[in-house]
Formats: sequence, structure tokens, C-alpha cells
Amino acid sequence: MHQKGTNPKKVLDELRIIQKHNQQYETGKILCSMCTKPHPIAKKAYTLFFESNLGDTGLFPATAQLEQETITQLADLLNCKTAEGFIVSGGTEANLLALTAARNQTQKAEPEVILPESAHFSFTKACNLLKIQPKYAPLDNNFRVKPYEVESLVNKNTIAIVATAGSAELGAIDPIESISEIAENNKINFHVDAAFGGLIIPFLPKNSPKFDFQLSGVTSITVDPHKMGMAAIPTGGILFRNKKMLNNLKTETPYLSTDSQYTLTGTRSGASAASAWAVFNALGQEGYRKIVRRCLSNTEYLVGQIHNLGFKLLCKPELNVFAFQTQNTKEFAEKLWKKGWCISYIPRYECIRVVVMPHIKRVHAKAFATALKTEKL
Repeated sequence: MHQKGTNPKKVLDELRIIQKHNQQYETGKILCSMCTKPHPIAKKAYTLFFESNLGDTGLFPATAQLEQETITQLADLLNCKTAEGFIVSGGTEANLLALTAARNQTQKAEPEVILPESAHFSFTKACNLLKIQPKYAPLDNNFRVKPYEVESLVNKNTIAIVATAGSAELGAIDPIESISEIAENNKINFHVDAAFGGLIIPFLPKNSPKFDFQLSGVTSITVDPHKMGMAAIPTGGILFRNKKMLNNLKTETPYLSTDSQYTLTGTRSGASAASAWAVFNALGQEGYRKIVRRCLSNTEYLVGQIHNLGFKLLCKPELNVFAFQTQNTKEFAEKLWKKGWCISYIPRYECIRVVVMPHIKRVHAKAFATALKTEKL
């Protein structure tokens, strides 16, 4: 830190220069991220509430009300009007809270959690922190967890089962309806990680897979408004079907204006909740349905190009994510990166992963298809 301050205009000018060295969503070349450029109203809402701290709600009751209304809208969308929860930093914190609640509720001496092999890496963090033993169930040919393998892992130490509604790597949706029955029959908590799919699946055409609280075995759900919800980063969400589950997360806060907290972080940005509230109300379900439709249309276009170019599709896409293979896939991915295309290479599947988020327009999809053809040659 300098002894004397610098002119604020000069500081901001320097920040603008620095910021230009980041990748920009507007270019349409970010094809590896499950986040996207926030909706314009999210930025304005965030600015209005950036001083608010949801960790001290007695000082910011209006912001706390925005959080509650946001959770209520999510609960309604996920088919349980009475579900309770919080806006948190993201899927990692939400998943950690879900496992914490399950562990504290069950009080097992040697707790175990059943996870799909495709589970997000946040569960590795959570298990390490909470001293929970992970038990992994294998996947089928479509990269979805096998229900009978999940059931075979259930034992007296199982505190929870986890399934994914839109896996981070391939966008796969586990057979959640079948797993819900397993969890309910065994009286085990069932957490659905819908960080990505939670704000996509409800807006798919009819006959979309069941994944939420309409399945009676589901006890908690992670859903991230800062992904397909287009809220400001960071804005995650955790919802519990049963309000009693919150008692397993309660921590007393004797010196604050509120007597307790339930989240991992003490100081929480009220601006995040405000941004989600703003986008939810600005778009409504009709607006989200249009955005999802456009993302799926661009995904379908690119998958068609993949077939035309002779690449091998790893599996049929369920959401706006797809993966493909070619000769020397890793080298091909590196060539694309050198041309400015930000895609993922997944070593364990030896594939290139593409996520088609709202910032990807058809013109960008066509440019990427051209790049695939050019680099293949």
C-alpha cells in the first residue's frame, strides 16, 4: 500500500486497462463456463444493495425480505411452496450446507454419503471438511448414475444420497425419480445438486425429467441463480423441504442484530439476493423459457455441425452442454485455445466440452463451427 493515495480517476482508468486482459463474455468465445454475463438489471440491482449484509439482517430488513422473496420464488418453481433456504456464495457452499445438515441430523459415528462418479468436486471438499466418507456409484453409458448401484451402497452409516440434475462436466441428469424412491424407502436424506440444471429443466418442453421437490424423497436442492439464472456472481442457492432441517445448521450470533445464522459465511452480500430478485421479476418464467429455448437451439445447431464434421459426440446432450472427441483431442483443444476459443478438455473422458450459455448468439455458434472446420483441416 502506498503512503499516499492516488487520484480516483487514475485508479479507475488503471482498472479498466487491467480488466481488458480478462476474457469477455461479449466475444462469444467463452464456451467452457457455466456462468454467463449477468442480465443488465442484475448489475443495477447489485449496485443498489452492495452495502447490505445478510449476515446482520436486523440492520438490513428490506434486503432480508428480498432474499426471502427470492427463495419463495425458487421454492415455487421447484414445486414446494413451503421450502426454506438461503442465497449463498454458490454451489460449493450450498452442497456443503446440505451435507452438514444431513450429518448433524443423523449423528452417525462413521458417516457416509453416496455420490455419483460424476458428482461435482465440491463434494470432495465437503467430505474432507466434514469427515464424511464418500461412496461412489458408477455411471451408465449416458454418464448417469445407476440406481441399483446407488441402492447397493446404502448401509447403516449412510447419511445422504446425492444425485445431479445437470452434471458440471456433461450436463447429464441422473435418474432422480428412481433414486428418490430408494432414499424414501430407506429413510435417508436425498440431496439434488441442480446448481446448473435447476434453472433450465423447469423451462424445458413438456415431459422434462422430474428432479425437484415434487418427488417426495428429495430433501434438499442446490440451485445457482448466477448460472442460467443470469444473476450477479456470486449468487448461489440452497433449499430444504423441511424447515426443521435448518435447526441442524443454526449457529448463535450473540452480538449481532439477529440472534442466529445458518450459512457457512457470516457476512453475506445482500447485493447477490437483490440481483437474483431483480432478474426473476424482470424475466419471469416466460423470459427464462425463451432464453433456455435459444440456448438449446444453438446447442442443437453446434451438435449438427459436430456430426457434419465427423467428430464423435460423447453422448446425446440433455441440456445446453455437449462433448465430442476427435483424433488427438487434447492437441485439438490446445489449437482452439490458441485461436481464442475457451473450451474445456476433460482428461478422464478425453473429450472437448462445450457449454452454450445465454451470451452465445447464433453468430458466435457459426463462428465456432467455422473454427472447428478450419482447425480440423
